[in-house]
Amino acid sequence: MIAISSIRHALSSRARSTFRRAPAVALRTSWYGIRDAARSSPGWLGTAATLNLLHAVIPAAQIWSLERLVNELVTPVGPPSELILDVLILTVTVGLNYPLGQVALIASQRMGLRMTLRYKSQLAQAAARLRPRQLADAQISTTLQDAQLAIDPMSRVPGNALQLAAAMVTAAALCVAICSFSPPAGLIVFSALLPTVAAFTVIARAEADGWPRVAAAQRRVGYAMEQLVQQRPATELALLGSGSRVAGLVIKSERDKLRELDRLIAIAMRWELAASAVTAVLLAGALTSMIIDNVGAAFAAAAIAGILSGLSAIRFTGYAFGNIVSAAPRAAALYGVDDLAPVRQWAPAPPRTRRIDVIGLTVRYPDSTRPAVEDVDLHAERGEIIALVGANGAGKTSTVNALLRVTEIEQGKIIIDDHDAETLSEPELLQRFGMLTQEFGRYEFTVRDVVSLGTADSEVGDEAIWRAVTAAEAAGFVRELPAGLDTQLGQQWGGTGLSGGQWQRLALARIHLRDAGIWILDEPTSAIDAEAEREIFSSLQRSRQDRITIVVSHRAWTLRGMDRIYVFDHGRIVQVGSFHQLLDQPGRFADLFAEQLDR
Repeated sequence: MIAISSIRHALSSRARSTFRRAPAVALRTSWYGIRDAARSSPGWLGTAATLNLLHAVIPAAQIWSLERLVNELVTPVGPPSELILDVLILTVTVGLNYPLGQVALIASQRMGLRMTLRYKSQLAQAAARLRPRQLADAQISTTLQDAQLAIDPMSRVPGNALQLAAAMVTAAALCVAICSFSPPAGLIVFSALLPTVAAFTVIARAEADGWPRVAAAQRRVGYAMEQLVQQRPATELALLGSGSRVAGLVIKSERDKLRELDRLIAIAMRWELAASAVTAVLLAGALTSMIIDNVGAAFAAAAIAGILSGLSAIRFTGYAFGNIVSAAPRAAALYGVDDLAPVRQWAPAPPRTRRIDVIGLTVRYPDSTRPAVEDVDLHAERGEIIALVGANGAGKTSTVNALLRVTEIEQGKIIIDDHDAETLSEPELLQRFGMLTQEFGRYEFTVRDVVSLGTADSEVGDEAIWRAVTAAEAAGFVRELPAGLDTQLGQQWGGTGLSGGQWQRLALARIHLRDAGIWILDEPTSAIDAEAEREIFSSLQRSRQDRITIVVSHRAWTLRGMDRIYVFDHGRIVQVGSFHQLLDQPGRFADLFAEQLDR
């Protein structure tokens, strides 16, 4: 894949510089599109190119065939069979004009569908390779959205390029055909291409400036509408009686989009009318030149017919050129995503983790005046369950993110089995961890697919899935589902809806399937009732010898079985001890859980 630096040079993201060198940008963008089409759909590329070329020479062929027929009718010089042949040739050239153009368009569309598949596959694979630290960067999320928006225009670039080339062939062929009788008229006909190209260059520039605003408004409309139609947020809005407020946001964003689209359409109308007027003047000049050169009635009639036939192809050259130039700034985002996501190197499964030590950990976020975590020390050995507790913003999540290399460490070290975590490759590090966040994913796939997401292995047997589901105390409700492991989840797909607790148990099953050496469980039972919570923590206690378990929890009773509890306050660890040790001494732990313990 082309490096992002070369893409940025070739396809500038700045609209002004792009359109100052529009022809060069269009040529480069066309090359990238044709190259990708040759890789993803060589057959349809060849078919579309052949059909466009045949369609391009039809107007010139009509001039030749019509001129011959008229002359033969006025002054017959050959046998009747020659007249019949001329009629047949003209019929074929006229009859093929429209259907050949339609078939060429269909071939380009089928090529574009395969281009879309190629680009979406590349984007999906690249997004799947992004590192956790990259996904925490808001700019990366914006880049992914820009790349997704680039897929549609880039999939049309090869068809636009063929259409542009065909229009140039049409203009050149008409020029040659007419020049044989009137060189000035032929040159004027060829120049009729220029006003439309110039107009659509300006239109494309306006669209390049305006479409990002249209796309942003459309994203806001889509997001707000999703809240109104998706079951969970729509139900909450209905209970609150505030759905109309979200509907108002939809209407406002839709109006913003409409205003911008109206502006772009008005610009296009003005420039298209201007281009059409100049083209009409040029064609009038071509006809005048033919009259002056006394080309004869037969040729004049044939030339007029050929010019009218080729006019639509010449006119749509502007659309094709404008689309290609408009796609150029977006191509950088599409190609650049692959450069952001290098192929992940395979790493062998690590041995079962024995110990993890965090020494003097300090984390500071960009533009922050004080560390989020400062001088944190903690450790855990295989078979132990430790807990991180503290108020919101105390530093628990920042510590977890540092362990997973989601955030950068300012000072300190993380040692895993005598290995500095910084010396491990990302795959080597992440294979040691299984993570369940409080905002766990509710993936609306089949149960089998939902649980299988716990591992990168391509094949996961039913036996392993059932073991994980059973360990997560989810086997009971899974067996009662209509198709068991093959049940489609999510009512928006016509599947089965689950409770919050059931979704959380499936998320926990993913962690069991992963079977990593270190588990990090952030509020692992927040959506589960008390009885199910006790069952799950009892299961964790029974299987604790197989791993190191780090629990982040705000529930006092879940902390009773912890080997050590680390109490965070303002980014520092202020207390360490067992549940009863911390309970028996005044301090931050007692303050945090006093209300729960008094019940």
